[in-house]
Amino acid sequence: MKHTQARLAHEIRERIATILRERVSDPRLETFSVNEVRVAPDGSFARIFWGTLGQTASAAEAIEKAKPFIRRCLAAELRVRRVPELDFRLDETLARAQRVEDVLRELEQARAAKQKEEPS
Repeated sequence: MKHTQARLAHEIRERIATILRERVSDPRLETFSVNEVRVAPDGSFARIFWGTLGQTASAAEAIEKAKPFIRRCLAAELRVRRVPELDFRLDETLARAQRVEDVLRELEQARAAKQKEEPS
């Protein structure tokens, strides 16, 4: 990722977090967090990965409803020629990590049970 892409991604992440905290009053987005932003090389597209502690379905609906407002706010705050199109995606990294942890825990329990059964 180029320096300008990284800088724009960081700026978009910070601005969206501020906009959601200070300007959007939808209660479904109270526990919404922006985890990562990836910007296309030409800056025309930004994929925003998010998470929430609340209902993911209602948060996804709320963020899609608020997307045009967020983009307008970004247009007023960012110093770029063209504000990127925004694509909000649920960040499933934590869920995947939890599944891996569960599988590893199950394997460890199976290994312990097998060692307990085999007399030495």
